[in-house]
Amino acid sequence: MEKTVIYLNQVKSKGEDVALLYFQHDDSVVLRINSNNWIKWDDELLAYTVKITPRTVPLLHDLFSDIAIISLKYYQANLRESSGEIVIGNTSYFKGVLQPATKEGSITLVPYKQRGKRLIVIKYNNNSKINKVLENNRFIFWNKELKLFVIEPNVVLLVKFLKSITPKLQVKLQNELIIRDYRILQLLYEQGYVKDYNFKSCPEEYLKHLILKGYSNNTNNTYYYFLLRYINTYRQASIEQINAFSSEVINNYHQQMLAEKKYAEQTINQSVNAIKYYYTNILNKTVELQQVVRPKIGRKLPKIWSKEEIGKILSATNNVKHKALLSLIYGSGLRIGEALSLTAENIDSKRMQINIFKGKGKKDRVTIMSQTTLNILREYYKEFRPKEYLFEGQYGGKYSACSAGKVLAKAIRKSKVRKRGGLHSLRHSFATHLLESGTDLRYIQELLGHNSSRTTEIYTHVSQKYIQNIKSPLDDIEL
Repeated sequence: MEKTVIYLNQVKSKGEDVALLYFQHDDSVVLRINSNNWIKWDDELLAYTVKITPRTVPLLHDLFSDIAIISLKYYQANLRESSGEIVIGNTSYFKGVLQPATKEGSITLVPYKQRGKRLIVIKYNNNSKINKVLENNRFIFWNKELKLFVIEPNVVLLVKFLKSITPKLQVKLQNELIIRDYRILQLLYEQGYVKDYNFKSCPEEYLKHLILKGYSNNTNNTYYYFLLRYINTYRQASIEQINAFSSEVINNYHQQMLAEKKYAEQTINQSVNAIKYYYTNILNKTVELQQVVRPKIGRKLPKIWSKEEIGKILSATNNVKHKALLSLIYGSGLRIGEALSLTAENIDSKRMQINIFKGKGKKDRVTIMSQTTLNILREYYKEFRPKEYLFEGQYGGKYSACSAGKVLAKAIRKSKVRKRGGLHSLRHSFATHLLESGTDLRYIQELLGHNSSRTTEIYTHVSQKYIQNIKSPLDDIEL
């Protein structure tokens, strides 16, 4: 087995010469360090340090001889005092952070009613490895009538089940299984990563606060991920040490993300928001926004299809349920989440309107509905008779966004129309086509549910009507 390499760097700290220890994370090395109090953690340098004496290097060689190699390659290098700015060799700043865990398969938890009693059934593709894991789990039982494994919808029981099962299986939730318990969500958010000796979970107060704020599960998951990545980047620092970090450290962290050129500006901004939320709302610590490097978000024009292309996509969709869904999204300019949350009561056929309740930002609004959409919806309703939601999944409850995306992708392939985006591009196309037909921008803003007219104005940049009416100055020059 190849030994870990510990690189030494010589710097000045608080007026004295110290050697900094740099190495890729190794549990045995960390344990050895923690058992020797002459090796100290430095909060400012964010690294383990040793006071330099004539005996420093020999002592380190002796201490780690069986598990690591001490390298002096950088020992005399003139380095900056901030360890966050030091790069050794070609190591990546985020290398080894949140390593993906290997699983034997995945299962989906689905809510179910059996003669009035609520259960959670476990759905999965039949697989001998998954069967073996589930058969040996003591928190679930086999339901002879359903011919499925089931579990009681009890929070304490679910926590125990997830703790026992997530090291081996990836657990997903069906749309209708809404869970707000922070312990369960924490297990679900962390299940995809290897948890070694120095792995740190986000403080539970962080997730509790997000849940109490009523944010969507997607927002909670995103914020949790970025804070989790941040605190685990500093593998050898305790959460108390990380809590004491200054705005400058957060700055350096995001500068490193920028420097690696692997992360989109939007991604870095999400990270900034998640980390700032932790320091300001949980720790009540002032982190000035202007002190945090926030990259500018480049403007991306929305991808749209022409009316002719939309026609081909919808014509290529033979399944009436699929056609109704895509027609509704395009014909009314809906977000996918709004479309999947619709019930029959949202459809006002007399006024030819759709009432959206608690859309993005938990706002209500009204949008238009075409006669074509209404005709397709009536045909669909007669055939499928949905019980609760207008579009329901295989096991009841809301139709999944993933399935809706696959419906569009299949229609695009079949129609041989050029792929220009996903479901949201139908909404972009709706807005652009309204603008081209002469609809006032303010009305489009209301139909889309945009807070700011600036958001809606982006459609003027892709509208053919506006672009084609602009004359090039070259046409006024005689050549």
